Amino acid sequence: MTPLLLERTQICDATWNEHIRKSLQCVVYAQTFYLDIVCESWKALIWPTFERPEIVMPIPIRRKWGFTIVYQPIFCQYLGLFSLKPLSGLQLESFIRCISEEFVYISAYHFNPENSIRLSALEASFANLKFTQKHTHWLYLKADYEQLNAGYSKDRRQNLRRSKAFNWEMKKSADIDPLIKLFNENQTARIPGGVDPGAFNRLKALFKALQANQQAEVYYAFYNGQIHAGILIVTFAGRAIYLFNAADQRGRKGNARTFMLDQYFHAHNGKTLIFDFESPEVDSITNFYLSFGSTPVSFYAISRNELWFPLKQFQNWRKRFFRTRQGLF
Repeated sequence: MTPLLLERTQICDATWNEHIRKSLQCVVYAQTFYLDIVCESWKALIWPTFERPEIVMPIPIRRKWGFTIVYQPIFCQYLGLFSLKPLSGLQLESFIRCISEEFVYISAYHFNPENSIRLSALEASFANLKFTQKHTHWLYLKADYEQLNAGYSKDRRQNLRRSKAFNWEMKKSADIDPLIKLFNENQTARIPGGVDPGAFNRLKALFKALQANQQAEVYYAFYNGQIHAGILIVTFAGRAIYLFNAADQRGRKGNARTFMLDQYFHAHNGKTLIFDFESPEVDSITNFYLSFGSTPVSFYAISRNELWFPLKQFQNWRKRFFRTRQGLF
């Protein structure tokens, strides 16, 4: 089988989005409006036809140094193949072969967790690609709250009790600006090289589009009328994604995010929902998410660097230097 490589202009939004909604790997990151906001540009591999696709694979791209580069956008944890039926190893291999032959530089491309089982068996078939196993953490909210709370670690339950002693007031909001301000004032300085201002512009545009679709909720923790922490949660097709959060010193000391997450879980008591913590590869953050009783879920990333020597060395150095950036977001 040979997938077709399509330009963004060749993709019908209605057909594509309906396919994503029906796919076994359905996730909001793959909707066209989401890709249009978080990607500088994107193409797609489709099989068998663009009129009636059975498998699609969105590919974020950008131009740099005269090359077309595949990259993983911010606020987009993973993409991969989206199919109406279970994927075979041959189908997955065909799509990976197409992307590896078409692009000499793949900075990073993350496949969704549902692709992982087949992907783990294909690494030996692609000597020109580097495969990296990553993890996110899922919390299943189908149990009642008492069962969920019982899954918290001893330290998490203790910090939850401490948070309640701070008398936080949690409010839902339609304004994401205070959350971005919190991040700018309390997290940006910890990121090597700072933050691309365009990242926040994309976040604002993304929140506006998600809010219009009733797929985004922002919550703030107030103390004496002042905001000290905030969280952004995106919901789509039975999944809630912990997309963005921030807290100042009082918010961290008072465990405000623990308080808000617990309140969210309590409010969704009994609903069949996967809560995706969208975990970065940072031990302290991973341990925080595990303390809620979440389950590690693996997914794979591929990369490839066939640039000529000076550019290859420079880009490898740059990736090492800015490794913490995505984790802090």
